[in-house]
Amino acid sequence: MARILKRPMFNRGGSSNQGIMEGLVDRTGYANGSDNQSYKDMVMQKAKANQEILNELAPVPKTSLGLGQIGSNLVMGAPFKQALAKGYSDYVSRDDARLANMANINRTSVGAAMQSVDRERAANAKNNSTLAIRNSFIAKSVEQGYDLPEAQRIAEYQLTTKTDLQNKVGRNRVGGLIDFDIANQKELQKRLPKLKDQVGMYFFDPFDGKIKLLTNKNGVLGFEDFNSVGEITFAKPDVGSATIEVEPQQDIFSPEIDDASP
Repeated sequence: MARILKRPMFNRGGSSNQGIMEGLVDRTGYANGSDNQSYKDMVMQKAKANQEILNELAPVPKTSLGLGQIGSNLVMGAPFKQALAKGYSDYVSRDDARLANMANINRTSVGAAMQSVDRERAANAKNNSTLAIRNSFIAKSVEQGYDLPEAQRIAEYQLTTKTDLQNKVGRNRVGGLIDFDIANQKELQKRLPKLKDQVGMYFFDPFDGKIKLLTNKNGVLGFEDFNSVGEITFAKPDVGSATIEVEPQQDIFSPEIDDASP
């Protein structure tokens, strides 16, 4: 008999992403763990928890047969069978109403559970998307020569700080990223004059994580530092912590890193 069923591609055990399956990743289990748990299982768990709380705090009483009513009917002279039949009919009606009420409670509990799971999944999807974008910014910044701490600051700036800064000072006053270390006086002397036409613009410095306003006071360029967007006010005079006299230079400045997408 041919070795068809004994060929390596049919062997048990080992990884399945070899041979004709090369390039495919191993399956991820969805039965275990909150992140990989199936939607149905997650809803069932939450609905069960909701039901347990309802049963403890607002239990639905069981339906009683109503023997008192049957006895009252007998006292009033009703035949035994008739009294029993009427009592049982009343019991069935009340129990049907109880079951309908329980079904409505269960539907409400399941609906609330589904909404809760949907919100959690939406939040997880948003977090995963944000993480992917963050990693993309970090990878791109590292490729452009930034160290990891600087790349992480750039990612945080692009994801949160930049929007806050635009809302505070206006999009037209956001100058982008500073791509040289201001602490390096030699580099500062070389690069700062090239920014003279961008006075009044706010830049982000990934080397120290601060926002910097480019100022010009009496012909002297400088940067005013802000630790956060909240510290920015518009009443302070233009003074610079790092200063250099302006000399005629060609206006050159490395553009801000483009927004990355995962």
